[in-house]
Amino acid sequence: MFAFGGAYQWTVVPLIAGSVALAALQRPRLFRPGARALDAAVTACLVVAGFQLVMLPAPVRLDISPALARVDGALRLDAPSDPRSGPRAPLAVDPTAGAEWLALAVGIVLYFWCARDALRYGSVRQVLRAVSICGGTAAAIALVQHTAAPRLIYLVWRPVSRSAQYPFGPFVNRNDMAAWMVMALPLSTGYMLARLDVRRRERRLDLESSFDATGVWLATAICAMAAVLVATLSRSGLTAGAAAAVSIALLARGRMERRGLAVLVAALALVALVGAAYANLGALMTRVGETLESGVGGRREIWRVSVTMIRDFWLAGVGVGSYERAMTVYQPPHDFAFNHAHNEYLQLAAEGGLLFCVPAACAIGAGVWGIARRMQRDRTPVYWIRAGAATALLAIGVQSIWETGLRMPANAVLFALCAAIALHEPGAG
Repeated sequence: MFAFGGAYQWTVVPLIAGSVALAALQRPRLFRPGARALDAAVTACLVVAGFQLVMLPAPVRLDISPALARVDGALRLDAPSDPRSGPRAPLAVDPTAGAEWLALAVGIVLYFWCARDALRYGSVRQVLRAVSICGGTAAAIALVQHTAAPRLIYLVWRPVSRSAQYPFGPFVNRNDMAAWMVMALPLSTGYMLARLDVRRRERRLDLESSFDATGVWLATAICAMAAVLVATLSRSGLTAGAAAAVSIALLARGRMERRGLAVLVAALALVALVGAAYANLGALMTRVGETLESGVGGRREIWRVSVTMIRDFWLAGVGVGSYERAMTVYQPPHDFAFNHAHNEYLQLAAEGGLLFCVPAACAIGAGVWGIARRMQRDRTPVYWIRAGAATALLAIGVQSIWETGLRMPANAVLFALCAAIALHEPGAG
């Protein structure tokens, strides 16, 4: 999945099939005490997405979303003169894309449930080692690719999309690569802090034992991923990375003495400096200057048009996965298409409407409450792993204000894993 970022359909099919098979074999326990609200809200989101694909009589469909009459008239050559006399159709403007989105969402949710259940049995550290290996290896490849063949994927393949001007690593978009890194970085940092905490409790906190083979690899992977994050020149990614650094420092305040906290802040600053050493500072300053001069730039217009569509489809949305097709009716003439909202929250509101956003907000609230409760009770070194996962979720939430990186399956998988790590049962390690 990560090898090609989930950009190609053939990489998504094994994910969905594997998640279904894993769930059938593992049979994860759902709606347990402390997780009922979250599981119910996530299930409700899937139900709403499925409802958008149900074939409804034309009058019922237009009663729910009156603006569909205008969209149908613009997109369908066979649209009837009287919209209420038309054939049965779903609420989703693009049902094919909606079905693909729903299938992927089911796979991601099943993966989350299975991972959360499996982590109860003490496999957290093995999972984090795998993430750091993937992140460090991908970072090294990406840095070579960016230097030797910046327009190609893995130095060989041209992106399928002609508009993909800045492929990075396995992703066709540098912001998507940055999204993966802003989650993997805090996860690996949390694992490093957990290992140091174990040695502190065992009174073995010295340079030799702390930086064994695993410790050296973790430090190297963290620095490499920071370098890639800076090298992407993704403004949203850099903002999210800064938010992650501040977050993990704040979470450490109540668990570290002043000296330890100072060392942590110094280490984070050192990682940032290492990352900056691999950046094209001229290009980075140009990007920062563009941001200061134009603010959110062209995103403001995309957001404005998206809000117009949200007002028209406030109840049920245009259908999950249907943003791009529906936006062709709304966007003003341009040399490029508004294929996504450049804001995950606006896109969810446009595609799902109130019916989707209410359970989604409940899921976020239940997840935040569950993570906070578990972190407050956790007095083991696993606290730092939870802190890294929680920081990763915060970081991608910050980046989602400007991007829709979670639409990439590889990023969605890592997001689900972060949530599972942060929410797995206390005492598991």
